[in-house]
Amino acid sequence: MPRPPNTSKAVTVENGIAWKSDLASFRRVVGREQLMARLCTVLWALGMILAGNAVGLQAEGGSSSNSVHWAFRPLGVVLPPTSEIAPVSVNPIDAFLDVALAEHGIESVGLASKVELLRRVTYDLTGLLPTSAAVSDFLSDASQGAYLRMVDRLLASSAYGERWAQHWLDLAHYADSNGFELDADRPDAWRYRDWVIRAFNQDMPYDQFLRWQIAGDEVAPGNPDALIASGFGRSGPLEVVSGNIDPEERRQNELIGVTTTVGSVFMGLTLGCARCHDHKFDPLPMTDYYRLQACFAGAELTEIPIHDESEKQFVERETSRIKALIKPIEASKAALEAPYRDRLLKRKEGELTVQERAVRAKKKEERTPEEERLFEGTNVALRVTWEEIAEAVDEHAADKTIRERLKRQIHELELQLPRPPAHAMAMTEKVAADKLPETHVLRRGNAKHKQSVVRPGAPLILAKAMGSPDLSFSPERALAERKSGRRLALAQWLADSVHPLTARVMVNRLWLHHFGKGLVGTPSDFGTRGEIPVNQPLLDWLASELIRNGWRLKSLHRLMVTSNGYQRSSREASASGVAKDPENRRLWRMNRRRMEAEGLRDATLQVSGLINYRSGGPGVRPPLEPEVRELIFTEAEVVDLWAVDKDAAEYGRRSIYLHRKRNVHYPMFDAFDAPDALTPCPQRSVSTHAPQALVMLNSGFAQRASRAFAIELLAIPHGDEVRIRESFLRCFARTPSAEELHWTRAFLASDSGPVEDRWTDLALALLNSNEFVYVP
Repeated sequence: MPRPPNTSKAVTVENGIAWKSDLASFRRVVGREQLMARLCTVLWALGMILAGNAVGLQAEGGSSSNSVHWAFRPLGVVLPPTSEIAPVSVNPIDAFLDVALAEHGIESVGLASKVELLRRVTYDLTGLLPTSAAVSDFLSDASQGAYLRMVDRLLASSAYGERWAQHWLDLAHYADSNGFELDADRPDAWRYRDWVIRAFNQDMPYDQFLRWQIAGDEVAPGNPDALIASGFGRSGPLEVVSGNIDPEERRQNELIGVTTTVGSVFMGLTLGCARCHDHKFDPLPMTDYYRLQACFAGAELTEIPIHDESEKQFVERETSRIKALIKPIEASKAALEAPYRDRLLKRKEGELTVQERAVRAKKKEERTPEEERLFEGTNVALRVTWEEIAEAVDEHAADKTIRERLKRQIHELELQLPRPPAHAMAMTEKVAADKLPETHVLRRGNAKHKQSVVRPGAPLILAKAMGSPDLSFSPERALAERKSGRRLALAQWLADSVHPLTARVMVNRLWLHHFGKGLVGTPSDFGTRGEIPVNQPLLDWLASELIRNGWRLKSLHRLMVTSNGYQRSSREASASGVAKDPENRRLWRMNRRRMEAEGLRDATLQVSGLINYRSGGPGVRPPLEPEVRELIFTEAEVVDLWAVDKDAAEYGRRSIYLHRKRNVHYPMFDAFDAPDALTPCPQRSVSTHAPQALVMLNSGFAQRASRAFAIELLAIPHGDEVRIRESFLRCFARTPSAEELHWTRAFLASDSGPVEDRWTDLALALLNSNEFVYVP
């Protein structure tokens, strides 16, 4: 909501009451707009009081440390508690958890079984299930360090990066297309996805990971990987519609996207709420929003060549060769269409008015401005579209057959065209030599209503907590180097070890994905309307550990998954826990979680033997359901809008490597709550509904996987009992009980149909069991 006219005066409860009491006299001397502004301020102030957030009324933060919201305070020094309950020898995480449980009189449950723990940690760290060999090795290793050695193997696996990159891509709202109406493909977007995977696998320090994504072109000039990393700022949707969007508004939309994403992902703030008015709840005035946006004012969305000359020459040579083959076919097609085009054009010309014909007969220099507009209008009216030609040709069967054959020939040749030379889908800048770009506060966020100019900077409440009033950059140096240095300064400020939010936000995201819910239950909202940390000392200690260990994430993963809190059973119950903490916020047991959409697909491919572990490269296009293919849109005539990869083995690639087109939704991903890539997704929703069962039972994917699973099982020698044991090992990381073995053998013997069909039905039943779909 807008502030009162005198924004230089601190907004306090007393001021709000004074404005309200002065409303009668105020109404007589001001206009309606100013009156509404003050009314909004009064309501805002009263709302803050009722919500118990009067401390948030001071836009620049309170003078006392007690008046500052917890997330805006420096980390400080936190030590793990030591007591009889939490001896120093235990994992420090357990020291925090156990003390909190004791304080609330809650007893924790016992540890999970080795099988449950193996399946849990394997999925958490790699997004896959443990193989039969891994199960056998782990269960037979009774030594003390067996679990830790297994954790280290999983962290060293390339699958770790593929798993954790998916969480980050949710935040970046990554996709391989622009979105909106045309949803044009981005041929080089996949390079950013592969860079994120490599960064996680190499355990790139998080502060470097952050700096490269915000200002890679300035942090590491000339480094192709750093350029690719800067694609974070442009991973979201982008509206590109034939120049029909006002350039100023389009540019503002680009800046809105990157500013709000950086605010929510790296700082955990709903900074976008301050774009049109001062934040209703957090001490973030509009000026803070536009100060942050000013850091990106000189940035441009660019495609930077990262290929060498040989690659460029190969692409040009192959493109020329294939186009030479296409040219005569296109000529034949144009010759076939020519009579139809001529007839359509003559008909349209016959529909022109006398005035329109007279205008078209005049030379350009003889036409008045009004006649010139009329002339342009007739050009549009006389345009013969491909839809009109196709409709006319379709009325003649012989010509239609020839035209369709020519189109198919052209399409088959176009599929052989090489990909364009490698480019980095980057965010870079090159400012003018004499002037840095300006950023204005925009009234109600409207790009056409510019108000005061603001300097680039950080939210003042955070800068104050860090003891640094502004970002550090030199305008003089920026003009000399033709780069503003603003994004670099912002990146360095965010990666500063004294920043109150950066480390807290990231460790909370790790905790969320390991334990099912973050220590702060609103992972992208650490403001006053976000949830209070359930265990702030633990959160702050973890954040300090991240910084102390050089911002390395793998050490925190290891710390979390080796804690007793992580290893607790999800099946047992504690009477005190159920009574005093029914939502399990203090982790007296482990939370049982359903697999995410991508993980469920990958696990299905894995147990059925269809998975292809090849990593990297352009997104794979598997076959689509007919009803999904029909939704793909283009303004051109295209034979096949979804050119399926010809190598069927590619369909088994892990889900992170599927081509993500924003307007094309895979039914399985939609059913199991995958994000739509339109906005950053900090935490996926988990729903339960009938279409999930329909997808897992009846979809072509589920049917193919079940058949492949059955064929793999039937190829195992030594009889049905061995096969049944193998099916349970693959799906559940355990062997069947005697009762399960009995009922499974009875099921297989109950049908006299083909043996492969019976095993397919068994495989389908296992894939649809709760034990398969849920992580213990």
